[in-house]
Amino acid sequence: MGLTLFKRLVIGNIIILLFIFALGSFVVFRLNVVQKMTQEIVAKNQQSILFGDRLLDSLSSLAKFGEKYFVSRDINYYNRFTSVKTELETEFQAVINLMETDEQKELSIEAFDSFTGYLKRFEEKADLSIVGETIDIDLFLEEAGPLLKVTVMNLKKMTAITRSIIADKLNRSSQMSSQIRLVTGITTVFALFLGMLITTFNTRSITKSVTRLQQKTKEIARGHFEEIQTIKGPKEIQDLSVHFNTMCRRLKELDSLKADFVSHVSHELRTPVTSIKGASTILSKGFYADNPEKQRELFLLIHGECDRLLYSVMRILDYSKMEAKQMEYRYIRRSLPVVIRKSILKLAPLSGEKQIDLEFSPPQEDLPDVCIDEDRILEVLNNLIGNALKFTPKKGKVVVSCFSVDSGKKLIMTVVDNGPGIKPEHLEKIFYKFKQIDDSLGTRMGTGLGLSISKHIIKAHGGSIWAESQYSKGTKILVTLPAAV
Repeated sequence: MGLTLFKRLVIGNIIILLFIFALGSFVVFRLNVVQKMTQEIVAKNQQSILFGDRLLDSLSSLAKFGEKYFVSRDINYYNRFTSVKTELETEFQAVINLMETDEQKELSIEAFDSFTGYLKRFEEKADLSIVGETIDIDLFLEEAGPLLKVTVMNLKKMTAITRSIIADKLNRSSQMSSQIRLVTGITTVFALFLGMLITTFNTRSITKSVTRLQQKTKEIARGHFEEIQTIKGPKEIQDLSVHFNTMCRRLKELDSLKADFVSHVSHELRTPVTSIKGASTILSKGFYADNPEKQRELFLLIHGECDRLLYSVMRILDYSKMEAKQMEYRYIRRSLPVVIRKSILKLAPLSGEKQIDLEFSPPQEDLPDVCIDEDRILEVLNNLIGNALKFTPKKGKVVVSCFSVDSGKKLIMTVVDNGPGIKPEHLEKIFYKFKQIDDSLGTRMGTGLGLSISKHIIKAHGGSIWAESQYSKGTKILVTLPAAV
C-alpha cells in the first residue's frame, strides 16, 4: 500500500531533520573539544608558563640575596632569602601539578630537586656564618651554582615544551574549526539537495497522477466512461483513482439507466397512445356507426388506455418526488394482516387467470399495529405480489406471510414464489430504477420503477426491503416495518 502524502512529507522532513541533527551533534562535539583545548591553554598551559617565568625571576633574586647575605652578614638579606624561598617552594608545587606530559613532570621534579639541593648547600653555609665562621663565596658558588643552573635549565626546557603544547593545541583547534566549516557546508548543501529531491519526487508523483485524472475527466466529458488503471502514487491519489473508477462505473450505469428510462417511458407511453390513436381513428371514420356495442367497447378501450397512461405518468412523478424527498405520507395505525388481505383480495382474479395458488399464511399470534400510509403500503404489496405472479409459472405458488421479531418491536412480511429465481449478483440490481435483467432461462427480469418505488416507500416508513433467492428455484422478498409505539 502506498504512503499517504502526509506520511511522505513527514518522512522527508524527518530525514532532513536527522541530517541536521547529525550535523548539529558533530558541530557541538567538535566545539566542545575546541573549547576544552582553549580552557586547557588558558587554565594550565599559560599559567604554567607564567609560573615558569616567575620561578626564573625568583631564582635570580634568591641567588643575589644569598650572595649578599654571605658578604654583608646582614640578617635582612637572609630574611628576604627565606621569603623568596617560601614563594619558590609553593610555586614549584603549583607548577608540578599543572604539568600534562610525563616529560614536563620529570623536568619540573628534577628542577625542584636541584633547587632543594641548592637550598641545602645554602643552609649549611648559613649555619656556619651564624656561628661566626667566614664563608668562601667562590667555593659556595662553585658547589651550589651548578645546582641552580640545572634548575634554571630544566625550567626553561619545561617552558619550551609547554609553548610547543600550546602551539600544537592551537593548530589542532584551527584544523577542527576548518573541519567544522567544511562538514557544515557539505551537509548543508546535501540537505538542500535532499530536500529538493524529496520535494520534486512528491510533487511529480502528485502532478503526474492529477494529469492522468485530468485527461480522463476530459474523456468523461466527451461521454467515454471507461475506467482508469489504478494509479501508482500517494495513497490519497490511489484512493482517488479507485473512487474515480467507481464514479465512472456509476456514470456508465446512469447512462444505461437513462437509455432504459427512455426505452421504458417510450414503451409505457407508446403502447396506450397507439391504442388510443387506433380506436379514435376507427371512431372518427364512422366504422361501427350502426353498432353501438362495438363503439362502447372502443370508448372503454380509450378510457382504459388513458388511465394506464395517467398511471405511468403519476408513477414517474411520484418517483421524482421520492428521489427529491418531497413525497408526503399520511400515517395511520393499521393492522398489517388486514392490509395484506386487501392486496391479496385485489390480486386474486389475476392469480386465478394464471392458475397460480396465491395464499396468505396468517401469523400464529396477535401482531402489534403499524403506523403506515395505507395506500402506499398497499402499492408496495400490490407490486411485490404482482411481480411474484408475473414470474411464477402456471400451477405455481405464491405465499404471503407476516410475523414479529425483536419482542414485537419489528414486523416482517414476506412474499415467496417458486419462479425462476435471481442470480446472487443481481439481487441488489432489481431495486434499481428501470433496471431489467436477462437470465439464461430467457426471462427478462425487472419491473421498471416498481421495486425502486417500493424501496423508497419502505425506507420512508423506517423499514427495509431486500431479496433472497435460489436461482431457478424461487425468490423471497422480505420487508421490515417498525411496530407502532
